[in-house]
Amino acid sequence: MSALNLEYDNVIVGGGLAGLIASMRLHGSTALLSGGLGATAVSSGVFTLTGNDPEAGSWFEGLMRDTGCQYVRGTCITLSKVTRNGLVQASTLYEGSPVFIALNEERRGFYSIEFMRGRSLQEIARILDTDDTACAELAGTLSKVKAESILLPPIMGIERPEEVREMLGDKLGMRVGEYVTAPSVLGLRLLRALEKKASANADLDIMDIVRVHRVDDGRIDGHMGTKGKRELSVRAQNLFIATGGLFTGFKMSGDRLFEPLTGTTVSPDIEHDLGQKFISEHPLMYKGIGSRLFTSGFRNVRAIGATACGFGLYQALESGFHAGDGL
Repeated sequence: MSALNLEYDNVIVGGGLAGLIASMRLHGSTALLSGGLGATAVSSGVFTLTGNDPEAGSWFEGLMRDTGCQYVRGTCITLSKVTRNGLVQASTLYEGSPVFIALNEERRGFYSIEFMRGRSLQEIARILDTDDTACAELAGTLSKVKAESILLPPIMGIERPEEVREMLGDKLGMRVGEYVTAPSVLGLRLLRALEKKASANADLDIMDIVRVHRVDDGRIDGHMGTKGKRELSVRAQNLFIATGGLFTGFKMSGDRLFEPLTGTTVSPDIEHDLGQKFISEHPLMYKGIGSRLFTSGFRNVRAIGATACGFGLYQALESGFHAGDGL
């Protein structure tokens, strides 16, 4: 299979929230290299407003308004009945005193129902996405609940949650919503809606299942496809690292621990860094390495999302929104 040799103005490594937001904000031709589902897909889908960037927040609300994953400013509630404030999916907007529904399990303080036992919440969501009969069956099962409103686990579809919610509400004569869990359908719903929005950009090429093995001299080399047999080489002026975590490991030089792609010093506390058993537990995953970097051959290199500022959907939104500032 022949190698792909491509040139763009921008290349983004990482197809999660930060990478997808950046792909819709950057000027010029852009390639987005995605390694598959990452942290965004298994997140709670809640943007806790930890910063103060009304422009980014308003832009995001407008972006999602006409999708199946509308976001509003308000309060949601988690599986453990803890309230969270911020930008939340409309289906999880929390008001009043709803009855909490547990699905196929007994949980204290929840009304338990049996529905599609043996299937995961994601499987049920996919069925409700396409099968109105299943929606009617769920409504019939819930009809014995006497309440003004109920909260279900996140099962109301990945592609059309608002339609499913309205259908259930009409049949039951009550408000129907979802409580927040992670990992869950909520993160996947967010990611799918963003992918659809991004794919409408004529200047953007999204390449799925890409494994990067070399970044140097203004070029990214790797393989793509489920079997990794297609070689890929992408040249670009600007590189944006949005992997959700660094993908090149750490190296030592004297008393310095550094990340080799960018040359960024990770921490002077080498003993603590080397004592971490898993990369996901590394303190870098929670604080990031900053946004402005340098590596040979690119005009600009920037980190965004978790790589830049640690995990968090709001941080990913903010850094992706401003990824091209000043370029």
